[in-house]
Amino acid sequence: MWYTYVMFEEFLIHNQFKESVTRYRNFDPHLKKIKNLSFKYQSSLIDAPEFHIPGIYLITGGRQVGKTTFIKQLILKLLTKGKCKPDNILFLTGELIDSHHILRRMIEKFYDQKAFQYLFVDEVSYIPEWDKSIKYLADSGIFEHMSVILTGSDNQIIRTAMKRFAGRRGKADKVDFIFLPISFKESVILKNPKLNSLCKKIADAPVTRPLAEYCDHHEVLMRYFLEYLLHGGYLPAISDYLTTKIISKAVFNTYVEWIIGDVLKHNKSEHYLYEILKGIKATYSSQISWNNLAKHLSIDHHKTVADYCMLLQSINVIYILEALSEHKLSAAPKKNKKLYFRDPFIYHSVLSHIEQNYSFVSMKERMNKPQYASQFVEMTVVDHCKRWNSTFYIKGKKGEVDVAILQNKTFCPIEIKWTKQLRKEELKQIKQYKNGIILTPQAEHKRLGQNKIIPIVHFMIHVSGGQFCF
Repeated sequence: MWYTYVMFEEFLIHNQFKESVTRYRNFDPHLKKIKNLSFKYQSSLIDAPEFHIPGIYLITGGRQVGKTTFIKQLILKLLTKGKCKPDNILFLTGELIDSHHILRRMIEKFYDQKAFQYLFVDEVSYIPEWDKSIKYLADSGIFEHMSVILTGSDNQIIRTAMKRFAGRRGKADKVDFIFLPISFKESVILKNPKLNSLCKKIADAPVTRPLAEYCDHHEVLMRYFLEYLLHGGYLPAISDYLTTKIISKAVFNTYVEWIIGDVLKHNKSEHYLYEILKGIKATYSSQISWNNLAKHLSIDHHKTVADYCMLLQSINVIYILEALSEHKLSAAPKKNKKLYFRDPFIYHSVLSHIEQNYSFVSMKERMNKPQYASQFVEMTVVDHCKRWNSTFYIKGKKGEVDVAILQNKTFCPIEIKWTKQLRKEELKQIKQYKNGIILTPQAEHKRLGQNKIIPIVHFMIHVSGGQFCF
């Protein structure tokens, strides 16, 4: 058969559908792994119509969020729904391709001008100068009847390269997709499908509108939220937790090793990375400058600190949250920044790396302390706001506001309080705004002056819907 000489031997394991769909479903390494999970998850992106229009598509997202598994599920759907024959699909992984010349030759041999084809290149940024061959093939007309889907974990490098494809991406309205860890709302539905209807109502209604049936489910939703603070949106951690009620050290180590590997790929120092991660922990969620962060480290120059943090942001490990310029409704670059890990699981993984005695048991013990848990709560709220909205923090004359979401030429200030007892001295800045929202663990919607108090879990489900309506 043609694929035995067209592809390197290493790729055969990922293209077993060439032999039979049944073999692919049962023995593909990614499909086989999810087959044994205690739950079934499939991204809504699998129904995206754009992938069936000729063009060059990009799927970015952090490590271990399921990009490769998603591609394998999409291939299976194409085959089982009869949309494509096996010979017209090819899966390649960039980690095994040494040059863009090899990539070009493989695609040219795969190309069949008589059929519509699907080409998947996973982790394309591993291929040196990959964009040269993709651009050449696009200009040659090979992609006129082909859907080319590229994935990668490094947003900055890939997006820079994709700018060279102006006018070559195809006719679809959307060509760039972000693959994220599953949201809190998705994790709730994964664990309890019966709550899908309630979650949809919360997501569709304005966040400030109370729903009578919410209070009946507040307790169980709070339990799911506390679990989310442990496993985050990463399916390996969720699977581990649901199966054994712990998250193994091996799961944490896998993610840390990916971080280290991606940083080393950029010719950076593992020792400096360790220092930076320790510095982020020491100043977590505080307002900092690169100079201030450098004072906690053995790294002399603030530019080095900034470079590492920008790299960690581009590989989806951290967020750099900027202050809001309220009169310009944009970032205030001269003000200090705040650094957040992008998911609770990432933060736990990093802590397991930089703290010798960090374990799941000690992690759960710490999470019982409100002051410690509040860091993870704030991080999770910031992540969910920033996924779908322009998000900043506010540094005002009377204090700080944790989150400011921009929308419709205005902004909504949001203060996060992981406590049932609100202290007036901690709310001085949020009280300056008429449309301020205060998030608490309580079940009821309330008012405090001109601000509205909203259950944090209700807010998380609403913002997980991909839109913010207040």
